[in-house]
Amino acid sequence: MQLFPNSSPEFWVRLWQEARENSPMARRRCRSEQEMVDNWSRRARSFARRTGNAGGQGRQRAALDLLEQEGVLGPEVRVLDIGAGPGNFAIPMARLAGQVTALEPAAEMVKIMEARAGAEQLENITVIRRTWQEIQLEEDGLAGKFDLVFASMTPGVRDPETLQKMIGASRDYCYLSGFSGRRWGEAHSELWRRFFNEDIGESPGDIIYPFGLLYAMGYRPSLRFAAGRQVQEQTPEEAIENLVRFFWGYLDITAGVRREIEEYVQKRAGDGIFRQRINGCHGMMLWRVERAPAAPQ
Repeated sequence: MQLFPNSSPEFWVRLWQEARENSPMARRRCRSEQEMVDNWSRRARSFARRTGNAGGQGRQRAALDLLEQEGVLGPEVRVLDIGAGPGNFAIPMARLAGQVTALEPAAEMVKIMEARAGAEQLENITVIRRTWQEIQLEEDGLAGKFDLVFASMTPGVRDPETLQKMIGASRDYCYLSGFSGRRWGEAHSELWRRFFNEDIGESPGDIIYPFGLLYAMGYRPSLRFAAGRQVQEQTPEEAIENLVRFFWGYLDITAGVRREIEEYVQKRAGDGIFRQRINGCHGMMLWRVERAPAAPQ
């Protein structure tokens, strides 16, 4: 029995769009694109520290291993890194590739990336301070320009349109990673129910949506999964600030909201440590743009 039409791009376009439309998180987001960019800029230093830990380095190594095993990186390769952040991937790819174009709109993220590149005397990184949504491939001269278009865990590639644009920028390979399964931890889910009286819902950014669409379009991506459920440990202060930053995107952080978060964390912190189970599983896809399948409608 066929459960879904795996050869129908239109089916996967609708499924992905419906997932976004029905997502409580997408529906309740109350910040503009510029506010989100400014928030990422404020978070740049803490984000760079957090993604530089053992878990972040493991994700970096897994992605680079996949690219190196497939022979994607080399001295003649031109790379586009969508949502480059503080350069977690742009910097190591620049050591191996001929040219890296790093697309990153947050000013403080760019400062960290440029400082890292300067420390290694890397002169083959070009920064574009714009979002992927703002890019127009033809007008900006980026259509079919890159040997590898790379997007790791970025909100830039979040729907069929931005995925199609990613393919349009490549002349050889594309790499995309995203979460697999429920992304957020117990604290996020439980506090979400308290604030909104509803379940936080499934993530519309799950890797299954772009994978299904690519498969239906005729591509056959290499797909790998990394990590799984884990216990995150933070000081109560770190946990409170991280939860405040998360919920800032969905409601005003009043004194009452902050107090609710503080009480939740303090009640569950044992031995000065707040622990929560989270789903750390993510999928990594690599596919070759060998032909141009019909674009989904």
